[in-house]
Amino acid sequence: MFQLSDVLSIMDEAFKRGVESDFTEIRFHRRRELSVIVRNGEVERVGEGFISGFCARSLVDGVWGFSSTTEISSDSVKSIIELSIKSAKALLGRSVRRVKLKDRKTFRDTYVTPMKKDPLNVNVEDMVRECLEVHKFVRSISPLITLDSINMGIVDDYHVYSSSDGSFIIQRIVRCSGGCSVTAREAGNIATGYESVGAQSGMEIFEETPLIGAAEIAAKRAVRLVNAKLPKGGYHTVVLDKDIVGLLAHEAVGHTAEADLVYSGSYLAGKIGVKIVSTLITLVDDGRFERGFGTMMYDDEGTPTQKTVIIDRGVCSGYLHSRETAYEMGFEPTGNARAWTFEYDPIIRMRNTYIEAGDHEFEELLEDVDYGYLLIGGRGGQADSTGEFMFGVQEAVEIKNGELGEHYRGVTISGNAFEVLGLVDAVGKDFTLRRGMCGKEQPNYVGMGGPSLRTKIIIGGRG
Repeated sequence: MFQLSDVLSIMDEAFKRGVESDFTEIRFHRRRELSVIVRNGEVERVGEGFISGFCARSLVDGVWGFSSTTEISSDSVKSIIELSIKSAKALLGRSVRRVKLKDRKTFRDTYVTPMKKDPLNVNVEDMVRECLEVHKFVRSISPLITLDSINMGIVDDYHVYSSSDGSFIIQRIVRCSGGCSVTAREAGNIATGYESVGAQSGMEIFEETPLIGAAEIAAKRAVRLVNAKLPKGGYHTVVLDKDIVGLLAHEAVGHTAEADLVYSGSYLAGKIGVKIVSTLITLVDDGRFERGFGTMMYDDEGTPTQKTVIIDRGVCSGYLHSRETAYEMGFEPTGNARAWTFEYDPIIRMRNTYIEAGDHEFEELLEDVDYGYLLIGGRGGQADSTGEFMFGVQEAVEIKNGELGEHYRGVTISGNAFEVLGLVDAVGKDFTLRRGMCGKEQPNYVGMGGPSLRTKIIIGGRG
């Protein structure tokens, strides 16, 4: 177990010797992960793991150098600083591009995830017991259930950032989450339901949003859909539930606002001040959303995070920046430079991306639909820098004359996110932000969410 006081002392001393670079930053990262998986009533995994280390990134004449180590000592930090500077100098003759950084204030600050039940004190036997109880409950719902997988996990991150221009920032970020996957089978038909809970929080999140509640949703969905038919394919009026709206906000829109992708010509390139979707849509990326899975007070460049409005009432109003892209494009840094661990450079990443709530009750979203579908639960999918997407959907419910009817499975949706959001004519009040994981170049934790909304979309199904 590392001593934080030792790390702070090492990093505090690192720049007192001076450095032969234009700018150098050091990051320390220690991650503790604890996970429990129960599959079909058997304990499949109880795992605990730790990683820790330092990295140094140095800028010399506009070229970055990088080095990292797992050795926790003053000598190792001195060594990686020297290696990062040597790496930058070695690239000077080979790199055409020269980096410049936007000026910023320096900070000395500390942030710790607000918690009532710190997972440092968790009893892993209690986690196993809870997963086993959830399994028993799932199997009591229906004899059609043949498979179930229950998981709980804790990720406890310490981040320490120090820079040659005087910043010194300590952050402890704790994320607790769980999920349930349930499969039902009958007469050769198979259906699966999935639901999750989680937040940047202590273990109290499992009392506020019990895992057994998520399991009930997943199990009943699987049973309900096991003999369901495919929906009628085509272009339909739909009400998208909160999970799908979050997936759309993150995957199909949010990535197009990341300044490195904007620089490469994403859909939002050159569209600041241009109306691009319905005036009912305001879409933001918020680094300080309470309990958000992607929340942090400072990014991995020591820049304060903020609420960045990407789309303001239909109009493109901002991008997500690092210090580097902020300088290149003439904007301010937004605190979106994030790294997965100390072994990685920070790159531009979303934090908590969502569409803001509107003023419609859920029933009002349905009542004006003569024929269409309520789409529930995302299954992931793919999107590109033009906003084109294809997502899987767990469940579709037929809407006729404003009333919900038959349930369907095997649903996919596709289209262009900006066209879909351009057709939105009603936005609900029922906002939710969910946990997520993004895989852009390197993984990272994010939040994604929004309210239910009404629009038109292409549904894949029977002819």
